[in-house]
Amino acid sequence: MTTSNQEEVLQYFKSKASGYDLVEGQVYWRLSDQLLWHLFDGNILSQLNESFHFLDAGGGTGRWSEKVLRSYDSSTGIIYDLSADMLEQAERKRQNGLESRLELRQGNIERMSDLDDGTFDLTFSFHNVLGFVNSPQEAIKEMARVTKEGGHVVSVIPNQYHCIFFNLMLGRVEEAVCAAEKGKGRFTLDMPYMHLFTPSNLRELYQKAGLDNIGIFGFPVTIYPGMQETQITGSTEKIENLLKNSDNYTNIYKLEEQLSSRGEIAARGNNLFVIGTKMEGQK
Repeated sequence: MTTSNQEEVLQYFKSKASGYDLVEGQVYWRLSDQLLWHLFDGNILSQLNESFHFLDAGGGTGRWSEKVLRSYDSSTGIIYDLSADMLEQAERKRQNGLESRLELRQGNIERMSDLDDGTFDLTFSFHNVLGFVNSPQEAIKEMARVTKEGGHVVSVIPNQYHCIFFNLMLGRVEEAVCAAEKGKGRFTLDMPYMHLFTPSNLRELYQKAGLDNIGIFGFPVTIYPGMQETQITGSTEKIENLLKNSDNYTNIYKLEEQLSSRGEIAARGNNLFVIGTKMEGQK
């Protein structure tokens, strides 16, 4: 990740790195992660050759790389991230039995010159990584370049429409207007501004990178994070009270699983999930 405010971004993640994975303790993000895994595994991972090789672009602490590697024990991967502090956390995961299957590289995902064309069966970039790069189009082009023909590029990115909604719910009208008019926004006042995305501009970015068979989904689409969920720990009381009830959680998850698979509802998602395939002959 690199932006015109690169140092601000790096400092932000430096301050978050050591506790970044604590979000797994928040019930809302457990629901969100479960939905993301359902989309990722069902649409991509389960369809790949068992010895697939992946790139986790901007993979940070390696939460998702570890999950993939533990779930598919013949897979191998590389985490590529600019933040040394985040990679330090990923190295701890790598040293826990993944030394031979996971490689870490520090660098800018917009210019991965140390990676050859057509190296990976799957390249993915999760959560706000593409929001923080200088040029999302260049990052996606690079992700496509290093992916094999017939391979897949998958991204999870911040939804412009949700950012507008979220800021209005907090009474931050100027932030909502900025998100709507400039396509740049943030969810907390201590985070750098990010690029925001819509289903239509995502499709355009993927197509310009030579990707096809594009699928775009939103998740979660019926329940949204509160202010507390933007922090590493803690839960908004109403959300926690709703989701900590196991019957409620089960029913909401089933509802979300059904609805998030419908492309037409993607724009309601807290996050956007996009899949594209690299076509034959595409450099």
